[in-house]
Amino acid sequence: SRGKVREKASNDPRTIAMATRWSRAVSAAALACALVLASLPSGAALKVEIGQSGKECFVEHASNEADTFTGSFMRVYSGEKAPRGNKWDGAFDLNVRDPSRKIVYTVRHKNEHRFEFAAEQAGDHEFCFSNIKKVPVTLFYNAVVGHHYAHDAATTAHVSDLEAALSSLKQVSGQVRVEVTYQKQRETAHRKTTETINGRVFGYSLLEAAALVGTALFQANYVKRLFTQKGKGRMGVMGV
Repeated sequence: SRGKVREKASNDPRTIAMATRWSRAVSAAALACALVLASLPSGAALKVEIGQSGKECFVEHASNEADTFTGSFMRVYSGEKAPRGNKWDGAFDLNVRDPSRKIVYTVRHKNEHRFEFAAEQAGDHEFCFSNIKKVPVTLFYNAVVGHHYAHDAATTAHVSDLEAALSSLKQVSGQVRVEVTYQKQRETAHRKTTETINGRVFGYSLLEAAALVGTALFQANYVKRLFTQKGKGRMGVMGV
């Protein structure tokens, strides 16, 4: 009897329809996961200390011509106070060289900077950071490489619609990740700067309060001595 019940259940149209829906749902979920994993951008997020007048280089690969390099870098103050200074007090110089060793992007005297530029040719690009300070500094570097296809430019002769969509999604998600990471590091640096300024303001306030109290005590003592000297002078005149 149990075998008949199982055979009846397996032949039930409602059971077959439910199993079909579950199979389609699992397939759709697997395809979505595959698309998300495929769209994750390739890139680098590094924190490295560069010695006095030192130099550090990183290699980013452009698979195709016109691939976009998007990223940022920032000086990280590990336990030290952010110094005050003008725009020429930056710690880093950045030079980017393409596979033919031609400089395609450069930045001078920066503590923080965001960059985005297109590769003129495919291949390895060298990002070199030079520490122009006379002390070791910590660099946070974040970059992603991708390609964005314009909908009116991509054709089936160049790339399939799915590949173009995944590549565009990869580029956009990489840009979002770079921006979020940059803003987090920037918020940390600015918070340290704010704490430093607050400490200085508090110190100046204490110094100003001490100066006011000292001035008040000096004036009170001076006036007291002045009246005491006048009183002694009058007593001397009356005695004469």
